[in-house]
Amino acid sequence: MGGAVRSVVISDTVYVGGGYGNISLDDNCDECTVMKLKQDQWTKLPEYTAKWFSMTSLTNRLVLVGGQDPGTSEETNQLAVFQAGKWTRPYPPMNIARFSSTAVSFNNHIIVAGGGIKGQFSSSVEVLDVASRRWYIAQSLPSPRSVLKSTLIGNTLYLMGGLDHTGETKSVLHVNLDELIANALSGATKSDNLNLKELVAIALSNRDPPILWQTLQEVPLVFSAPLSIGRSLLAVGGRDDRRNPSSSIYLYQPDTRRWVKVGDLPTARYGCTCSVLPSGEVIVAGGQTELYSDRIQIVDFFSISD
Repeated sequence: MGGAVRSVVISDTVYVGGGYGNISLDDNCDECTVMKLKQDQWTKLPEYTAKWFSMTSLTNRLVLVGGQDPGTSEETNQLAVFQAGKWTRPYPPMNIARFSSTAVSFNNHIIVAGGGIKGQFSSSVEVLDVASRRWYIAQSLPSPRSVLKSTLIGNTLYLMGGLDHTGETKSVLHVNLDELIANALSGATKSDNLNLKELVAIALSNRDPPILWQTLQEVPLVFSAPLSIGRSLLAVGGRDDRRNPSSSIYLYQPDTRRWVKVGDLPTARYGCTCSVLPSGEVIVAGGQTELYSDRIQIVDFFSISD
């Protein structure tokens, strides 16, 4: 599974996929693989057509977003849903093809942020309104970023880590999704069916739009995995300034605006993925130690939740 792996829990099933650094011994693309864990048994889904995709869920179905063709290295703007034992494309493609972005679902919308486009990092954010089957351009990230990961607490989306123009970043962003979606949809509605003069007038009147993306105190380690338990935001694992993998688990304290260490993983790793299971335990998968890892661990995080 390697670094930058993704995971989603849907009901009693865990899906883990993507990542990088896998070495295939046949003609298959291991980086295109999605594994399913149900009733303590792993099975492999049909191979997907792209690598470095994002992963989310909508209406209890697994959704893969974007990615890169393993043969041509061309980015894709497609979304794929796993249903009836195969990959289908019931949703329209994104405006922008991208890979190594992050994707979340919220109130019948899919939000996609950042990623890689033609060898460059992107700050682009798009919102799919499922009801209208239309993509809207949302307010961009403060700076381009790729290989980032995300988690939701209520209606707040948190983006953590990844790569930006400085290299490996510890930056943490957050945004109110109700505001982000409303801003994206209202902006598009205003511009529909208007002539050029009217569009210019709207642009001039919105020179200083509200800044929706905000920053938190930087996370202590690079390539930590974000995780939400209750109303708590955690950063799991990571890599220190000496490039050593870490087992540290940090909790963000809003009152002091500080990250505080609250525990350790059984194994030091960075670039892993974390998802909360129905039992309340957390599955930690993939990432890197000294080498790429396919190790799965189940961790009891109850002691550090609200």
